[in-house]
Amino acid sequence: MNLGDAMLVTALWGIWTMLAYWVFLSVGASRYYFSSNEEVVRLARWEGHLPFVSVMVPAHNEALVIERTVRALCGQDYPVDRYEVIVVNDGSSDGTGDIVAELCEEFPQLRCYDVPIGEGGKGKSRTLNVGLVQARGELISVFDADNTPEPTCLWLLVATLENDPRLVAVNAKVRTRNRDATWLTRFINLEFIYFQWLFQGGRWAWFGLSMLMGTGYVIRRDAIDVLGGFDETSLVDDTEMSLRIFRGDQRIRWVPYAVTWEQEPETFRAWLRQRIRWTQGNLSVIWKYLPHAVNHPYPLGLEILTFLFNYVIFVPALVTSHLTFLLSILGVVTVDIPGPYLYMWILAVVIFTLHMSFAALSEDRRWSDADYSLLCYFTYAQLFILVLFSAAYQNLMGRLFRKKLHWAKTARTEEGE
Repeated sequence: MNLGDAMLVTALWGIWTMLAYWVFLSVGASRYYFSSNEEVVRLARWEGHLPFVSVMVPAHNEALVIERTVRALCGQDYPVDRYEVIVVNDGSSDGTGDIVAELCEEFPQLRCYDVPIGEGGKGKSRTLNVGLVQARGELISVFDADNTPEPTCLWLLVATLENDPRLVAVNAKVRTRNRDATWLTRFINLEFIYFQWLFQGGRWAWFGLSMLMGTGYVIRRDAIDVLGGFDETSLVDDTEMSLRIFRGDQRIRWVPYAVTWEQEPETFRAWLRQRIRWTQGNLSVIWKYLPHAVNHPYPLGLEILTFLFNYVIFVPALVTSHLTFLLSILGVVTVDIPGPYLYMWILAVVIFTLHMSFAALSEDRRWSDADYSLLCYFTYAQLFILVLFSAAYQNLMGRLFRKKLHWAKTARTEEGE
């Protein structure tokens, strides 16, 4: 077997292992789609105890989006005397605190807490820990400052959590509010729908496993206290908290019928910074919890295995596939193994496109989204190769030169009404 043959075989095994896994997850996602539709009907008749909820909104220079978020949170179909909304103003210099202070006069459940001077600007986890000290709820909910949850979102999250004692946390479905703003936000909209149904819904159906997503979630306060709050050294508070929960053999559930809408980056630069930060954080927490996976094969080990499949098997296999094609065109390597490789590549593209199209159509019934699915394969999806290698390089340099990971805030965009 020559070099070209070896590269091709490696690429095929890596890519088709993941494709087979995705097909398996899609079957579970379909099951979960129908079962969740039935469950939301049952929950509509539920009349159980509604615990007091503290909704925390970490906010650092969020003047462009904070009013819309506060109004959505204070307009929830949840008894006003059973929840509070705490905007943790993390050293904002753009008037965020003033906007929230004015809204406090309109909404009795709203409070604004200003992080003391000198203690702010240290990342989302630090801001959440400061807010925890102010929170009075039995349950803690976290929403990013650019989120507008639907009116039933909080109630459905709480009802789902209270109806299943196995759960310590639940996460809403996150949708893209500005999905029609640019070509980039259209792709992000597709990505979020696809990721959530396949990796959240599909894995929950088969393994009882899903993760926190950083916004739109509710978690039991006693669980946070046992875990010691949010990890202030991590760039990804959601992934890190999820893995700690899994290490304790606890469960998180993704709830597709509770929906929150958020603003996504509209420029490539803002998107790239955000995704590199996420990937840097994910790589760091995987490294941190990898030694514990052996002692906790389920759910922690299985969760880490999912990350490893993507980062260590699939993306390198995809890069190898691209290199094999390029080098064979240039005549540097030759492929002598016979096989229907062109048809296998076409089938892989078809599977990807169908998965993404079905996920998009199940949400919005917009054929324009499905049209973007094929284009997504050749453009947006390939950008994650750049993201992964950039994040891995920065993490490596950080370890070699003992530099701390840097929190990069996502830029907001002013939206019309």
